[in-house]
Amino acid sequence: MKSFKKNKKILLINDFLSSGNIGGSLCRDVLNFYSFDVDFLPTALISNKFSLKPIEIFDSTKFLKNTLEVYKKQGRKYDAVFVGFVLNFDQAKIICDFVKENKIFVVLDPIMGDSGKIYKGLDKNIVEIYKYMTNFSDIIIPNLTEARFLTDKNYEKAHEIIDHFENLGKKIIITSVKENDRYFILAKDKSFIEEEYKYLDKNFGGSGDLFDSFFLANFLKNQDFRLAIKNTRDMIASILNMQILLDDNANEININEILKKL
Repeated sequence: MKSFKKNKKILLINDFLSSGNIGGSLCRDVLNFYSFDVDFLPTALISNKFSLKPIEIFDSTKFLKNTLEVYKKQGRKYDAVFVGFVLNFDQAKIICDFVKENKIFVVLDPIMGDSGKIYKGLDKNIVEIYKYMTNFSDIIIPNLTEARFLTDKNYEKAHEIIDHFENLGKKIIITSVKENDRYFILAKDKSFIEEEYKYLDKNFGGSGDLFDSFFLANFLKNQDFRLAIKNTRDMIASILNMQILLDDNANEININEILKKL
């Protein structure tokens, strides 16, 4: 009888949007596409994207805490935990206590801002919340704005931020660096990694979620940090080009339709 290798199990902790396939739902779709066994635990139930007003947010801290206790009693084991949107410090503490107790590999996307600013409507202590969570994370995936906030804006150059986290024993991937006319993903694995990409003057919701989930899938598959970044860059470029062909005016990525064509 042919034996099948057991699929790696991932605990996905992120927000759930009732309208729009972004956030945790998009991450789950991609990870399921790669046949990972995913438990999706929402930090918040959100009516729609933050860019649309009004908005309703349900705080699921109690559900988060109780469910992790249930999973602990059930003896669930995870190969990795991915953490995205976190609503408050209580959630951060619950999550970090869980991963510390269970010694789980953690990838963190500190979702808190872009273009030099913190997103409106987030906890006033959101920077300190994510700074705390970096202490329990193995790989951190911010954009340049978030990376600067994580270092209290003490570094102007992205390469200096990378070195700062390397000195702390952390790997960090800055997803959006611009130098002169070059756009690239920046990281370090002994030497700097600069994966250039073509800038598209489009704003597709969920691009960051795509990066997170494709990177995690690639890294867990091959355990090659540098290769996982390159593969993620290539995959996202293909997906965005396919989305433009499908619907140039869309504000979200039709990931389920695109995955059918891959």
